[in-house]
Amino acid sequence: MRIDINLDGAKRKMSQQSVNQGQYALANQGLADMNPFVPFKDGIARGTGHVDSNGESVTWNTPYIARLFYMPMRNYTTPGTGPRWDNKASAIHMKDWINAFIKGANW
Repeated sequence: MRIDINLDGAKRKMSQQSVNQGQYALANQGLADMNPFVPFKDGIARGTGHVDSNGESVTWNTPYIARLFYMPMRNYTTPGTGPRWDNKASAIHMKDWINAFIKGANW
């Protein structure tokens, strides 16, 4: 008796390209979900958010963004915004991020 198992479909789904596509989709969804928690005052900080070309990270580029991200301050001009917007967004949207990865990777 002989049993042949064809794993071509599984290998395609688990390929590095599929993982990269899922990662990029996840990063884009994360950016969209985190941006509302970024302090807004004049909109510059939110406007600089982008996903790196390889999808490995989400970045905001302003000289003061690290201070806004790590240091609690008083009197944020936009309600619901503040430091560590990644933690706030992940607590609300983690299931959406997992689904974005799965859909992006075609799993």
